[in-house]
Amino acid sequence: MPCNQSEVPGFLLTPIMMERAMPVYEKRLQQDLNQIRQAVAEMGEGVELALKNAVQALLSGNETLANMTILMDYPLDRQCQELDRLCHFFIARHLPSAGHLRLISSSMRMIYDLERIADYAVNICRETLDLPNPPGGLLKQELETMASASRTMLRQSLTAFVEENAGLAKSTIQMNAQLGRGLEQAIRDLINEGDSRAGFSRDVIDLYVIFTMLERVGNRATNLCEEIVFWLTGEMPTPREINILFLDEDNSALGLMAEAMSRKGYDNNCRFFSAGRLPASAPDPGAVAFMGSIGLDLSRMLPKGLSAVDVDGMDILIGLQGHVRSYVAKPAFHTVFLNWDVGLMPDDADRLAANRRYEEIYRELAVQLRQLMDILTGREVM
Repeated sequence: MPCNQSEVPGFLLTPIMMERAMPVYEKRLQQDLNQIRQAVAEMGEGVELALKNAVQALLSGNETLANMTILMDYPLDRQCQELDRLCHFFIARHLPSAGHLRLISSSMRMIYDLERIADYAVNICRETLDLPNPPGGLLKQELETMASASRTMLRQSLTAFVEENAGLAKSTIQMNAQLGRGLEQAIRDLINEGDSRAGFSRDVIDLYVIFTMLERVGNRATNLCEEIVFWLTGEMPTPREINILFLDEDNSALGLMAEAMSRKGYDNNCRFFSAGRLPASAPDPGAVAFMGSIGLDLSRMLPKGLSAVDVDGMDILIGLQGHVRSYVAKPAFHTVFLNWDVGLMPDDADRLAANRRYEEIYRELAVQLRQLMDILTGREVM
């Protein structure tokens, strides 16, 4: 016989008891949430101070400050461990859902990013202690610029978290491209600095590591902002677009074919371009005819030269007629370059043979594209 709640006092909560208990439960839940948010904010302040001190020690050559910043990483590590414990305890106690669950899951990922930024500050200090002298001249200016940008991104991400400001988080994400460009320029200047000296220079390597650490601070701050946006809006981070450039001799056939095929089949999260060493005045008639027979119109695509595209802004360079370095002697540091041997161009004098050759090229490009996009996106769509 089923038990009546009123006959077994205390065995189950009656509706009245639940109504009285809910405010207590909600109060405890909010207290626990506030504790976690406050702890994340405090850890963020400590990490921001560590980064500030690391940069100050670097630019001034202050060894005492550098060493103290390294030591202060231990308290930050303990804060990280305590925050991790609080988040797991919150999940076990409250079994959160919806916005509360998003906050906790985002906080747990933010803790990791903050801990990594603190490690970058430590690395900057260790490299500072290895430098014979504080940086000067152009490199010092570039360090100051990158340090200011990275610290601004970190500060704004923490402000967005405290103020629950998704708009500020989104605008901060857009700043990360500046750090990427700064790193590229710094690497070029470091190479020039190294070339101008006799023998191997250890401090050039130290400065390279420091520049890289500052750029990574921006990447981590971007992660923080993406987590804040997810917590507040439920929006998932937008995958970064990958820029791919196909290179050939005159951009009349091969590059245009690869560009058109790619845009039709793989336009999700990737942008495709093509360029030639010496651009032709118009697309190759044979290539236009063949691609038109399979539903791809090259007739309106104008051949372009290297000067018409932002080569340094490309993530992947693909050589279709010769090695990529024959087109771009020094690809940007972040660029991956591939060499696809698709064979000789057809002789348009024999239309039937030319069509067979264009079909062979098309099939070879299709295989190469499918393999590349499977690596980049994890799914085949052609």
